[in-house]
Amino acid sequence: CGIVRPVKNSKAAALICESLAGSPVGTARFSCYHGVGHGVMMAEAYDLDGSLSTCDSLRDRTAQEGCWQGVFMENVNGALEGDARRGVFTPESPLAPCDGVEDRYRHQCFINHAGWLLHVSAGDLGAAARACLAAPDDYISVCMESLGLMVTNPVWQAALASGPRRPFGETAWSLCTRFPAAHRRDCVVAGIDNLGNFDRLAVGRSLAFCAAVAPGLREACYRRLGLNLERQTQDRELQRARCGRVPGRYEAACLEGAGLG
Repeated sequence: CGIVRPVKNSKAAALICESLAGSPVGTARFSCYHGVGHGVMMAEAYDLDGSLSTCDSLRDRTAQEGCWQGVFMENVNGALEGDARRGVFTPESPLAPCDGVEDRYRHQCFINHAGWLLHVSAGDLGAAARACLAAPDDYISVCMESLGLMVTNPVWQAALASGPRRPFGETAWSLCTRFPAAHRRDCVVAGIDNLGNFDRLAVGRSLAFCAAVAPGLREACYRRLGLNLERQTQDRELQRARCGRVPGRYEAACLEGAGLG
């Protein structure tokens, strides 16, 4: 990724990432291109347009999406470290640059925007979530989900939580209650996605989180747990075994999420 020229970057990325095309972990190839995006952004000295152009030269949409995601995540990292290009981020326009990029890039921009929103809101999760309400209609939930990823991240959870210390799942749900009521489902879905990404097939923290959310959101939570199992392994018996740990009335939702309903 230290080579800046787009064509060479594309060839190097393909050489590495396409070797994962047959991985039993369904997200492995995407994750590889995500890493490429981080490298491209650093190699391009945080030139957002140039980095996205390099990603555009990759072979298919999965590769491009993974690369865009890495670029936008690294862009926020750069903003928090003082390395971003001048004018890309401004406290006066907290949704920039996501509300100004081409539509095809917006999902990956908004889903990685939480760090900046929490920065400009001085760590006020509720204020950051309310800022998402000004996003283009199709991306309000995506913006909310970016913040929801934080509630099950132990480092961010500790920074955002207040009051007496609670168990992990209860703390995550208490943070979701700071979201506008209509978007608490976005928080729950993203919280489970984050756990699926980091815990993979270890479902203990996911089960604790789903058990803590409001009853009206538990079915959606367990269904998303199943979807994340399907993303992590093609072993159907293993998926069934993990869903078998879900409380009886919700096991069907987990199986349905995994495509086993």
